Amino acid sequence: MRTKRMRLAIISVVLVCGVLGAAPAQAEGVLRATLANGMRVIVVPDRLAPVATTMLNYEVGSNDESITGLAHAQEHMMFRGSESLSANQLAEIGGLMGGQYDADTQDRVTQYFYTVPSRDLDLALHIEASRASGLLDSQQAWDEERGAIEQEVTQDNSSADYRLQVRAQAHLFAGTPYADPGLGTLESFGKHIQAPDLRGFYTAWYHPNNAVFIVTGDVDPQQTLAKIEQLFGAIPSAALPARRAVHLRKLTPAVLTDTSDQPYTLAQVYYRMPGYASPDYAASVVLGDVLNSQRGALYALVASGKAFAADFGQQTFLDAALGAAEVQVPASVKPQQAVAWVKGVLGGYRAHGIPADLVAAAKRAELAQAQFKRNSIEGLAEQWSQAVAVEGRSSPDDDVAAIERVSKADVDRVLRIYLDDTTATVAYAVPKNAGAVNEGAPPAHKAEERNALVPAKPEPLPDWASAALSQMRPPEALPAPVEMTLDNGITLVVQPETITPTVVVSGLIKTNPGLQEAPHRDGIASLTATLLPYGTRTYDRLQYQAQLDAIAASVDTGTSFSLSVLSKDFDRGMQLLADDELHPAFHAADFATVKQQAYQSAVAQEHAPNHLAGLALRSALLPRGDPGTRSATPQSVRNLTLDDVRAWYRSAYRPDMTTIVVVGDVAPEQARAEVEKWFGGWKAEGPKPDVDNPPVPLNAPKELHIPATGRIQDEVYLVEMLGLTRDDADAPALRLADTILGGGSFASDLYQNLRVSSSLVYYVGSELALGKTRSQFLIAYGTMPKSVVKAQELALATVRRIQDAPVGDERLQRAKSVLLSGVPLKAASFQGVADKLLGYASEGQPLDEDVIEARRELAVTPDQVRAAAAKWLHLAAFVRAVIGPAPS
Repeated sequence: MRTKRMRLAIISVVLVCGVLGAAPAQAEGVLRATLANGMRVIVVPDRLAPVATTMLNYEVGSNDESITGLAHAQEHMMFRGSESLSANQLAEIGGLMGGQYDADTQDRVTQYFYTVPSRDLDLALHIEASRASGLLDSQQAWDEERGAIEQEVTQDNSSADYRLQVRAQAHLFAGTPYADPGLGTLESFGKHIQAPDLRGFYTAWYHPNNAVFIVTGDVDPQQTLAKIEQLFGAIPSAALPARRAVHLRKLTPAVLTDTSDQPYTLAQVYYRMPGYASPDYAASVVLGDVLNSQRGALYALVASGKAFAADFGQQTFLDAALGAAEVQVPASVKPQQAVAWVKGVLGGYRAHGIPADLVAAAKRAELAQAQFKRNSIEGLAEQWSQAVAVEGRSSPDDDVAAIERVSKADVDRVLRIYLDDTTATVAYAVPKNAGAVNEGAPPAHKAEERNALVPAKPEPLPDWASAALSQMRPPEALPAPVEMTLDNGITLVVQPETITPTVVVSGLIKTNPGLQEAPHRDGIASLTATLLPYGTRTYDRLQYQAQLDAIAASVDTGTSFSLSVLSKDFDRGMQLLADDELHPAFHAADFATVKQQAYQSAVAQEHAPNHLAGLALRSALLPRGDPGTRSATPQSVRNLTLDDVRAWYRSAYRPDMTTIVVVGDVAPEQARAEVEKWFGGWKAEGPKPDVDNPPVPLNAPKELHIPATGRIQDEVYLVEMLGLTRDDADAPALRLADTILGGGSFASDLYQNLRVSSSLVYYVGSELALGKTRSQFLIAYGTMPKSVVKAQELALATVRRIQDAPVGDERLQRAKSVLLSGVPLKAASFQGVADKLLGYASEGQPLDEDVIEARRELAVTPDQVRAAAAKWLHLAAFVRAVIGPAPS
């Protein structure tokens, strides 16, 4: 649960059971209706995969709370049980569906969403109906949840960026509801919010006439609407309280400062921008895109070597928005200088106006993005929820139409009115890190046994859930992609999809810098990839980006490369991708700029806590001299030459090590013709390199502590190397063990024990990484320093439990359901399909490896899970890394 920051057919449906008005759809196949109790329902079919997303938007948020954090607290309590569904049952059903579910609180909307296999849509609808009335909001449940939400507060407040944003928001919107970011405080959760406050908030605002229900995916619109009417139709509407008025005050300048644990100085300039309700909103969106253009003057700070990163972002409310131009610069640059650079960029635009071609490019990109957003079932639900529930539009088409009407004059006017430096709020955070790693051996005494473990037998489920979940079937294979090998060794995989007129291309050149980089040349792979976007033999950097802008395409290059393009421009997009990937310019002046940035970054990273933690963990887990322990240093970067770049490029960028996946509105034969046309002349030099890491022995235990300035909460990792690989016979059973422990859902044992039952942590999870030659297992959690050891003890006890006794049949069924449901969920977006196929094809695995694995997992028994966990997970061998305050 999180707090969020930032026409071919017309269907009309009228059902006699209380559906008053079904409005005409504004997009193909969209069904819109309003129930008799006022609930608005929108169903948007999408046949990309057998997956559905439900997003229930209650139109209430932090603007409407009487105590800071109350809306956020109520969001959490929606998972703590109702009169018809207990908290355990809700978590159990969520786990058995195997989908993804969460919630977020904004200023005027709180969203609850599920993404599940479409066969489980009925379950997701039942869950939402169960808490749409009769929520418990008991004091006992709140006392249990309070600790977890306080952990969330400490986590967010450990970030200097967040702390500065909160202070800037409070200053720019003083005296309005927008001054409160909505997260809440330790004081409000610890002292002020109690169960009666929660029940009062829920009773006042959580009503069907204050809700917008969006359903997208592989669903039947009429059947879905009928089911929603059946489940929600009897819930009565209610009068709603008056909304708090927003009266914006006159702006005054301010300067805010902080220290951070990051390897750079952060400089920000905040402005008050137009909100969703403003006629200037669309122009402000285009302005933001222009400011973020790689042809723009803000990004030129990066391209020239002055900054590591630069961007412009907006957090938008109904009546106003918080806009921020920010740069990340080397610690050697004074923050006042960085702020002056930002103001200089914006001042230049104010004086001379925004270039017309950048405005046109931004508009083309926005219109293209409206198509690309439809390539994801969950993204489609977010798009409709954003437009209708958050912005108050009729449909996403309203935003598209508004963008089309924006002129250059509109953008210039918005810039000059709203980006006023005389009333801007300046903020910056400078790094202040110890640059130390404290090492120690684990304690010799046995960890305290903690027995507050999840029950062995899950709570009985309602009939509607147990019937739907009683049978488990192996996942069906999706339409088979076409795989082929080109003459120069490129592996090409094509998955045609006709949902939208777009194409997504993902590519990977298999490399292993730890094995392939020459001695004392660490960092050459990263530097080469950074240098590629600086131009080709055909176009310089700005000319190349202009060519991409002309077709509203986006390209990333390097050993991992990609293209997103409208299908009508597929040929031109592939030509531009190949031009950058195969014909980089490698100009000496650009090399000097990129090398200086890389050197400054390497110097800064020597004091960065997360970088130091990664180095220390790899050193503890891997033997001395292992390729995984290599890392760029200031000295190695200083040694790099342009000849090193060219040598690395010739040796590492090879077609016979390359896999390209094409997903979208394109036939396999057309995709092959395009790849052969633009990549067919690419030839490899010399024998293929071996890029597989050697096997490694098991690690010894160790404890690591990395101090981090400004952090309140600790980031904790328990990691160990394993003695098996992905092809081991125990792999299916160990994947199920990981899913039971923490790799699956909010119903996982670790989450239930450390988060729900004990409130020791805000987040916790596990990850099993099974590789071709080496594997590892980790448990990660965030907690207060005083709870680091307690949480570790309980985590290890949770692992010990599944090692000592077989899990129950129902518990194993839930884990299998999670893994089986993950198969269609991976295919619920173009990018998801591309990522899956690229991962399997580049590793030489079957393209339906997930289906094959799922069938193996279905056959696993409870005792096989116990045996695999006992054999491969060694509780005494974990390396513990704590980033933040020292554990107490």
